[in-house]
Amino acid sequence: MSLEAIEQKIGYEFKDKSLLDLAITHKSSNNFENNERLEFLGDSVLNSVISQYLFSKFPNEKEGLLTRMRSYLVKGETLTAIAKEMSLSEYIKLSKGTANLSQNRKYSILEGAIESIIGAVLLDSNWEEVNIFVLNLMHKELANIATNKEFRDSKTELQELIQSKKINLPKYNTNASNEGFESSLEYNDQIFIAHGVSKRQAESSVAKKVLEFIKQKNV
Repeated sequence: MSLEAIEQKIGYEFKDKSLLDLAITHKSSNNFENNERLEFLGDSVLNSVISQYLFSKFPNEKEGLLTRMRSYLVKGETLTAIAKEMSLSEYIKLSKGTANLSQNRKYSILEGAIESIIGAVLLDSNWEEVNIFVLNLMHKELANIATNKEFRDSKTELQELIQSKKINLPKYNTNASNEGFESSLEYNDQIFIAHGVSKRQAESSVAKKVLEFIKQKNV
Protein backbone atom coordinates (compact mmCIF):
# COMPACT_ATOMS: atom_id res chain seq x y z
CA MET A 1 0.00 0.00 0.00
CA SER A 2 1.33 3.39 -1.02
CA LEU A 3 0.44 6.60 0.79
CA GLU A 4 1.43 8.44 -2.38
CA ALA A 5 -1.30 6.55 -4.26
CA ILE A 6 -3.88 7.77 -1.75
CA GLU A 7 -2.59 11.33 -2.09
CA GLN A 8 -3.09 11.11 -5.84
CA LYS A 9 -6.64 9.84 -5.31
CA ILE A 10 -7.62 12.63 -2.90
CA GLY A 11 -5.66 15.40 -4.59
CA TYR A 12 -3.61 16.45 -1.57
CA GLU A 13 0.05 15.85 -0.66
CA PHE A 14 0.72 15.59 3.06
CA LYS A 15 3.71 17.26 4.65
CA ASP A 16 3.32 14.88 7.61
CA LYS A 17 2.64 11.45 6.09
CA SER A 18 1.95 9.97 9.52
CA LEU A 19 -1.33 11.92 9.64
CA LEU A 20 -2.56 10.24 6.46
CA ASP A 21 -1.41 6.87 7.76
CA LEU A 22 -3.39 7.44 10.95
CA ALA A 23 -6.44 8.59 8.97
CA ILE A 24 -6.70 5.25 7.16
CA THR A 25 -6.11 3.14 10.29
CA HIS A 26 -9.40 1.68 11.52
CA LYS A 27 -9.96 0.77 15.16
CA SER A 28 -10.16 -2.92 14.24
CA SER A 29 -6.55 -2.73 13.07
CA ASN A 30 -5.17 -0.78 16.02
CA ASN A 31 -7.21 -0.22 19.17
CA PHE A 32 -4.82 2.43 20.52
CA GLU A 33 -3.73 4.48 17.50
CA ASN A 34 -6.56 4.77 15.01
CA ASN A 35 -8.62 7.32 13.10
CA GLU A 36 -11.49 7.81 15.56
CA ARG A 37 -10.29 11.21 16.84
CA LEU A 38 -9.53 12.40 13.32
CA GLU A 39 -13.02 11.29 12.28
CA PHE A 40 -14.50 13.42 15.07
CA LEU A 41 -12.50 16.43 13.89
CA GLY A 42 -13.20 15.85 10.21
CA ASP A 43 -16.94 15.59 10.79
CA SER A 44 -16.97 19.07 12.35
CA VAL A 45 -14.76 20.52 9.62
CA LEU A 46 -16.95 19.04 6.88
CA ASN A 47 -20.12 20.50 8.37
CA SER A 48 -18.51 23.92 8.80
CA VAL A 49 -17.09 24.08 5.27
CA ILE A 50 -20.35 22.95 3.66
CA SER A 51 -22.42 25.32 5.81
CA GLN A 52 -20.26 28.27 4.83
CA TYR A 53 -20.37 27.28 1.16
CA LEU A 54 -24.16 26.95 1.06
CA PHE A 55 -24.65 30.19 3.01
CA SER A 56 -22.57 32.08 0.42
CA LYS A 57 -23.79 30.20 -2.65
CA PHE A 58 -27.50 30.57 -1.92
CA PRO A 59 -28.00 34.00 -0.30
CA ASN A 60 -31.77 34.01 -0.86
CA GLU A 61 -32.56 30.55 0.48
CA LYS A 62 -34.28 29.85 3.79
CA GLU A 63 -32.58 28.07 6.66
CA GLY A 64 -34.73 24.97 6.16
CA LEU A 65 -33.62 24.44 2.58
CA LEU A 66 -29.97 25.07 3.42
CA THR A 67 -30.22 22.50 6.21
CA ARG A 68 -31.68 19.89 3.84
CA MET A 69 -28.91 20.58 1.33
CA ARG A 70 -26.22 20.24 3.97
CA SER A 71 -27.74 17.05 5.34
CA TYR A 72 -27.67 15.52 1.87
CA LEU A 73 -24.07 16.55 1.24
CA VAL A 74 -22.63 15.30 4.55
CA LYS A 75 -24.74 12.17 4.99
CA GLY A 76 -23.10 8.77 5.06
CA GLU A 77 -24.37 7.67 1.65
CA THR A 78 -22.80 10.69 -0.05
CA LEU A 79 -19.43 10.26 1.67
CA THR A 80 -19.46 6.52 1.01
CA ALA A 81 -20.08 7.12 -2.70
CA ILE A 82 -17.09 9.48 -2.82
CA ALA A 83 -14.91 6.91 -1.04
CA LYS A 84 -16.02 4.12 -3.38
CA GLU A 85 -15.34 6.25 -6.45
CA MET A 86 -11.70 6.61 -5.42
CA SER A 87 -11.47 2.94 -4.30
CA LEU A 88 -10.55 4.04 -0.80
CA SER A 89 -11.46 0.63 0.66
CA GLU A 90 -8.27 -0.78 -0.90
CA TYR A 91 -6.15 1.43 1.36
CA ILE A 92 -7.92 1.35 4.74
CA LYS A 93 -6.12 -0.67 7.40
CA LEU A 94 -8.57 -3.21 8.82
CA SER A 95 -8.36 -6.40 10.83
CA LYS A 96 -8.86 -9.66 8.94
CA GLY A 97 -12.16 -10.21 10.74
CA THR A 98 -13.80 -7.27 8.99
CA ALA A 99 -14.35 -9.37 5.87
CA ASN A 100 -17.54 -10.70 7.46
CA LEU A 101 -18.97 -7.30 8.37
CA SER A 102 -22.38 -6.26 7.06
CA GLN A 103 -22.54 -3.96 4.05
CA ASN A 104 -23.82 -1.10 6.23
CA ARG A 105 -20.86 -1.47 8.59
CA LYS A 106 -18.43 -1.44 5.68
CA TYR A 107 -20.06 1.73 4.37
CA SER A 108 -19.72 3.29 7.82
CA ILE A 109 -15.98 2.57 7.74
CA LEU A 110 -15.67 4.31 4.36
CA GLU A 111 -17.63 7.30 5.64
CA GLY A 112 -15.38 7.51 8.68
CA ALA A 113 -12.25 7.32 6.54
CA ILE A 114 -13.33 10.31 4.44
CA GLU A 115 -13.99 12.36 7.59
CA SER A 116 -10.68 11.24 9.09
CA ILE A 117 -8.77 12.34 6.01
CA ILE A 118 -10.47 15.74 6.17
CA GLY A 119 -9.42 16.06 9.81
CA ALA A 120 -5.87 15.03 8.91
CA VAL A 121 -5.69 17.65 6.14
CA LEU A 122 -6.66 20.37 8.61
CA LEU A 123 -3.92 19.33 11.05
CA ASP A 124 -1.43 19.14 8.18
CA SER A 125 -2.29 22.57 6.78
CA ASN A 126 -4.72 25.30 7.79
CA TRP A 127 -8.38 26.28 7.51
CA GLU A 128 -8.02 27.85 4.07
CA GLU A 129 -6.40 24.76 2.59
CA VAL A 130 -8.83 22.28 4.14
CA ASN A 131 -11.69 24.43 2.88
CA ILE A 132 -10.33 24.14 -0.66
CA PHE A 133 -9.71 20.41 -0.16
CA VAL A 134 -13.29 19.70 0.93
CA LEU A 135 -14.83 21.72 -1.90
CA ASN A 136 -12.62 19.94 -4.45
CA LEU A 137 -13.39 16.57 -2.91
CA MET A 138 -17.13 17.20 -3.25
CA HIS A 139 -17.17 19.22 -6.47
CA LYS A 140 -19.55 16.84 -8.27
CA GLU A 141 -22.03 16.80 -5.42
CA LEU A 142 -21.86 20.58 -5.05
CA ALA A 143 -22.41 21.08 -8.78
CA ASN A 144 -25.50 18.88 -8.69
CA ILE A 145 -27.07 20.33 -5.56
CA ALA A 146 -28.28 23.56 -7.21
CA THR A 147 -30.32 21.71 -9.84
CA ASN A 148 -31.55 18.86 -7.66
CA LYS A 149 -35.34 19.18 -7.54
CA GLU A 150 -35.37 17.43 -4.16
CA PHE A 151 -34.25 20.70 -2.59
CA ARG A 152 -36.11 23.23 -4.71
CA ASP A 153 -39.49 24.46 -3.56
CA SER A 154 -41.93 25.96 -6.07
CA LYS A 155 -41.30 29.56 -4.97
CA THR A 156 -37.57 29.25 -5.56
CA GLU A 157 -38.03 27.50 -8.90
CA LEU A 158 -40.53 30.14 -10.06
CA GLN A 159 -38.24 32.97 -8.96
CA GLU A 160 -35.31 31.54 -10.90
CA LEU A 161 -37.44 30.90 -13.98
CA ILE A 162 -38.83 34.44 -14.04
CA GLN A 163 -35.40 35.94 -13.43
CA SER A 164 -34.12 34.02 -16.45
CA LYS A 165 -36.84 35.69 -18.53
CA LYS A 166 -35.59 39.08 -17.28
CA ILE A 167 -39.00 40.27 -16.12
CA ASN A 168 -40.13 41.65 -12.79
CA LEU A 169 -40.70 39.15 -10.02
CA PRO A 170 -44.38 38.64 -9.13
CA LYS A 171 -45.58 39.80 -5.72
CA TYR A 172 -47.49 37.41 -3.51
CA ASN A 173 -50.73 38.70 -2.04
CA THR A 174 -51.30 36.46 0.95
CA ASN A 175 -53.95 36.80 3.64
CA ALA A 176 -55.63 34.69 6.29
CA SER A 177 -58.77 32.91 5.11
CA ASN A 178 -61.31 30.37 6.32
CA GLU A 179 -59.07 27.65 4.89
CA GLY A 180 -55.96 28.95 6.63
CA PHE A 181 -54.25 31.24 4.13
CA GLU A 182 -55.04 32.36 0.60
CA SER A 183 -52.30 33.52 -1.74
CA SER A 184 -52.62 35.02 -5.20
CA LEU A 185 -50.17 35.86 -7.97
CA GLU A 186 -50.62 37.77 -11.20
CA TYR A 187 -48.73 36.49 -14.20
CA ASN A 188 -49.30 37.03 -17.92
CA ASP A 189 -52.46 39.04 -17.15
CA GLN A 190 -53.96 36.15 -15.20
CA ILE A 191 -54.64 35.80 -11.48
CA PHE A 192 -53.69 32.52 -9.84
CA ILE A 193 -55.06 31.61 -6.41
CA ALA A 194 -54.19 28.81 -3.97
CA HIS A 195 -54.77 27.96 -0.32
CA GLY A 196 -52.71 26.41 2.43
CA VAL A 197 -52.69 25.78 6.15
CA SER A 198 -49.75 28.18 6.45
CA LYS A 199 -48.63 31.28 4.59
CA ARG A 200 -45.62 29.40 3.25
CA GLN A 201 -47.73 26.51 1.99
CA ALA A 202 -50.23 28.83 0.31
CA GLU A 203 -47.49 30.75 -1.49
CA SER A 204 -45.73 27.54 -2.51
CA SER A 205 -49.01 26.17 -3.89
CA VAL A 206 -49.80 29.25 -5.96
CA ALA A 207 -46.22 29.33 -7.25
CA LYS A 208 -46.64 25.72 -8.35
CA LYS A 209 -49.78 26.67 -10.29
CA VAL A 210 -47.93 29.47 -12.08
CA LEU A 211 -45.03 27.14 -12.86
CA GLU A 212 -47.37 24.57 -14.38
CA PHE A 213 -49.02 27.31 -16.47
CA ILE A 214 -45.66 28.58 -17.76
CA LYS A 215 -44.49 25.09 -18.68
CA GLN A 216 -47.77 24.16 -20.39
CA LYS A 217 -48.14 27.41 -22.34
CA ASN A 218 -44.40 28.06 -22.76
CA VAL A 219 -44.88 31.74 -21.86
